[in-house]
Amino acid sequence: MEDNRNFMIAIGLTLVILLGYTYFYDAPRQEALEQARLEQQKVEAAQKGDELPDLNSGDAAPGNLANPSADGDMQISATREELISNRDKVLIKSPRLHGSIALKGGRLDDLTLADYKVSLEEGAEDVALLSPEGSKKAYFVDLNWGVEGSKAPTADTVWAADQDTLEAGGAVTLSWDNGEGLLFTRTITLDENYMFGVSQKVTNSSDSAVKVAQYGRVVRKGRPEGQALYILHEGPMWSLDEGIEEYSYGDLEDMGPKDKITASGTDGGWVGITDKYWLVALIPDAKKDFNVEVYRRGNETSENFYANYFHNWTVLPAGESYVETSRLFAGAKEVSLLDYYTDIENVKMLNYAIDWGMFYFLTKPIFYLLEILYGLAGNFGVAILLLTALVKLALFPIANKGYKSMNKMKVLQPKMQALKEKYGDDKAKMQQATMELYKKEKVNPVSGCLPMFLQFPVFFALYKVLYVTIDMRHAPFFGWIKDLSAPDTMLVTNLFGLIPWEPTGFLALGILPVVMGFTMWLQMQMTPSSGDPMQRKIMLFMPIVFTFMLSQFSVGLVIYWTCSNILGILQQWVLMRRADPVPTADKKA
Repeated sequence: MEDNRNFMIAIGLTLVILLGYTYFYDAPRQEALEQARLEQQKVEAAQKGDELPDLNSGDAAPGNLANPSADGDMQISATREELISNRDKVLIKSPRLHGSIALKGGRLDDLTLADYKVSLEEGAEDVALLSPEGSKKAYFVDLNWGVEGSKAPTADTVWAADQDTLEAGGAVTLSWDNGEGLLFTRTITLDENYMFGVSQKVTNSSDSAVKVAQYGRVVRKGRPEGQALYILHEGPMWSLDEGIEEYSYGDLEDMGPKDKITASGTDGGWVGITDKYWLVALIPDAKKDFNVEVYRRGNETSENFYANYFHNWTVLPAGESYVETSRLFAGAKEVSLLDYYTDIENVKMLNYAIDWGMFYFLTKPIFYLLEILYGLAGNFGVAILLLTALVKLALFPIANKGYKSMNKMKVLQPKMQALKEKYGDDKAKMQQATMELYKKEKVNPVSGCLPMFLQFPVFFALYKVLYVTIDMRHAPFFGWIKDLSAPDTMLVTNLFGLIPWEPTGFLALGILPVVMGFTMWLQMQMTPSSGDPMQRKIMLFMPIVFTFMLSQFSVGLVIYWTCSNILGILQQWVLMRRADPVPTADKKA
């Protein structure tokens, strides 16, 4: 039992060390490795730059925006609502998406998510995913053509639409004649969720051949507000062939003013920008080769981030047509939905847009188990309680065996004391004699620690699940707990709102972390004291440290830990009552 206590202390210190290692050593080291990788990719991009169309080199180049945003100077001209209301557009109306397509430029730059609110406050607005250029949070998708030998559509091109509304399961076709023999048409479809289909066609009725290259880009003005910590990726990313590449906003800010990171795909993939809960991803035709690039343009006060794909130049003879198809995902990163698009719709590795972390092989199963338990209980908070009980139940045989071993350890204390008196300060002989005693009595001094050790992977996996999955966002429990993914809001430090003060940081101490700390202290008190004053201080200090540390974590994780402590107390009480009496040991060594 004393070793069990020591192990609990060791685990607590290990947690602190792991968190410190990740923050002060591993994160900077990974940043250095990432920077080296970026430099190598910039060199490779420069070596093959002459082979690829330049998306910002002139009016004929694929992707030229033909306006100030091409160089990163995207000025704020009006509010989002004003920009949307004062223009010609095709409305988007579906059960899950609302928005519009601008006829000037043909951009998809107005999209809100009908199923998700900005906050839990009454009357909160729907989450606005995309916003037009000129707004404070400009974020839009541009699908277009580059042309050599004739006029290409630009951001100022006014398209004609065959209808004024795009609904789920429907289609709308935009068209534009450049007056030089080229007719551009774009047919856009929308499924019942967040996937757009795009078929773009160029018909050459002129007397000469032209070169065309279709492209798509996701453009975002500045970093998103409330960006998460290093625990998950936010920013540009792509999937090419069988690999995933991620680039943080900081990675792109560290690049030169004209640098780009490029790559080529030959077996499908996608490129886009991901947030904690949302994703905007362009998906080119998997049957055709394509190129991707990510970069940043602008300055300290105004910067834009780009995630683009583009095809190589294709010669379009006179009298012929050329068609390119692509898809666009713009919506919430729902696990089941991304799995569907990946497995059924063959969008390679789209489900990797959710950052499950290094231990995804454990994190994803924990999520799926929670989904099953949620289906039974109808509440994710209750599902977490059931998960905790299942973990405890699965580990009970190991805990029972460990307790018996620790009970034997308790009986061996007189013999251990005799060995200390016999060997005094000779630590080598003392250790050898101790191990021989353990072997003779068939005692494993660390067996009681195994159940606790096995719970930590579950703890960290649940932490990741609560942090990255949108299913947990705004998921309620009972009472004041309205969001399992957020810290506890019932704060002790302002007397539950009676004091007109909003604590921040570690001072934002909720009632549930306090309960967790108390149950942790109580569980420790059930183990016998060694009499060491320093150990007693550590045992008193650890629950306090964990109380303040977990106050910053999602309340769902605090519920798990608190429930685990309570079940651990009950389990230990049951094991103590069921323990077989052990014969009194002989004090002679």
